[in-house]
Amino acid sequence: MLKRSKLFFIILIAAVFGSLATFFIIKSKHTVAVPITLFPLENYSQNIDRWIDPSDLNYDKILIPPTEQKKHVKNLYNHLYATGEGALSPWNKKFVEKRLDEDETDPLEKRVTKEKLIEKFGDVCDQDGKCKDRKKIGYGANFRPYDESWLNNVIRNMNLEQFILPAKFSSKNRGIAVKNIMARSLPSNDPYFWHFSLPGEGYPFDNIQASSIWVGTPIYIIGKTLDHKWSLILTPSYLAWVESDGIASVNEDFIKKWQTYAKQNMAAINKTNVSVFDTNDQYRFNAYIGTMFPVKSFDEGSISVLIPVADDFHNARIFDAKISKDNANIMPLPPTPRNFAKIISSLKGRPYGWGNMYFYNDCSAELKNLYTPFGIYLPRNSSRQAKSMENKMIDLSKFSVKDRLKYLRENGKKFITVIFIGGHVMMYIGNFPSTKENEPMVMTYQNIWGLAPKDRSYRSIIGQSVFFPLLETYPENTQLNSLADKRLFQIFNLDEL
Repeated sequence: MLKRSKLFFIILIAAVFGSLATFFIIKSKHTVAVPITLFPLENYSQNIDRWIDPSDLNYDKILIPPTEQKKHVKNLYNHLYATGEGALSPWNKKFVEKRLDEDETDPLEKRVTKEKLIEKFGDVCDQDGKCKDRKKIGYGANFRPYDESWLNNVIRNMNLEQFILPAKFSSKNRGIAVKNIMARSLPSNDPYFWHFSLPGEGYPFDNIQASSIWVGTPIYIIGKTLDHKWSLILTPSYLAWVESDGIASVNEDFIKKWQTYAKQNMAAINKTNVSVFDTNDQYRFNAYIGTMFPVKSFDEGSISVLIPVADDFHNARIFDAKISKDNANIMPLPPTPRNFAKIISSLKGRPYGWGNMYFYNDCSAELKNLYTPFGIYLPRNSSRQAKSMENKMIDLSKFSVKDRLKYLRENGKKFITVIFIGGHVMMYIGNFPSTKENEPMVMTYQNIWGLAPKDRSYRSIIGQSVFFPLLETYPENTQLNSLADKRLFQIFNLDEL
């Protein structure tokens, strides 16, 4: 039998961890509090039929006019594969040159410098003994700050001399992702965290994780590290470092064939983590929602698509692959509640992935990938998504929380109204009965890390893609600041481009 003191101790420890209260990390003889709790989701059903009812008479209603959806599809193609006048693809000469010299006073060779890298990622203390703000010290996976040698090695490998001269376009530098790859701000897989004891910092917020790039994404190769392990690339949305074995060069013949089939039909993956095999039954990669391929042919049960495969010299070759219609659809998918439910059902409940870490979505990636099967292109991060629709933006920032919710209840468009609150985006999916009389609950679908009180002293973690309401206050914890009570509160609708 356990002694009573030991038994009490075990029960106490189980209660602390079982209640999901603040966690602690023990370091030597010191205890460091981590400002984290878990938000209880039990009051908000994650059953998709609760929020998108299959018996609804509007379950198959088209929510975006076909003429507008066609504009979206054209816009998506223009950002990905187009090479003609006005194209916004990394395969287009004018687009590449504009992005590399986006601001005449701050072109690429001035943006990528040793001084700026040291300023952002550099030493804890300089030679004069002046130390960085505690909130700006980078820590590794071992909870210890990085030293000077770590950054010096990264910078040395970047070969910054290659960026001294203005970048010039070369058709030989056009490429494509041949597998899913992480996009990084520095050519390193080492995580770079602010201290875990700071609210909203530590895991998963790796500050050099930018995004992920799905297989089949067109890119432009700007430069390589000295060891050639990493390449600096331009995607349709941003610049980033990626591991070189995940990309391959494309020639004019590749591009023309890819464009020819893509103009006829595109196929979008509509299930998470689909294994893709070529026609020789050779496994090639796993594909995620948000991934697209040109279509060669299709029948009742499957779709034959083109996929990129790297040869021994890392040139891209086109292979054929067959994907079941259970896992992909011909684009664009009709924008109906039924089809939104189909895509969301494969995404909901997946963990939050800062910058698509581990190929999980963050808030903007969730919407970008969710809308792709419908032929809708959104940029990669939330602020750019909002900026891309700024001419159609409805700014409710000066409204009270009550009036913001009232506006959404009266004017929100299910599945096609996007809410931007500065650094975070979510999809409006409708109004539902609540405990308050005559005040229906505004429901959203989103991928969110968590909520914070007004003083931002801790985080109440949700950490996944969820159905979650916009309320004036959350009864589970009235200290938490409502998502509807942010300084910035704007909405835009996707039924017009």
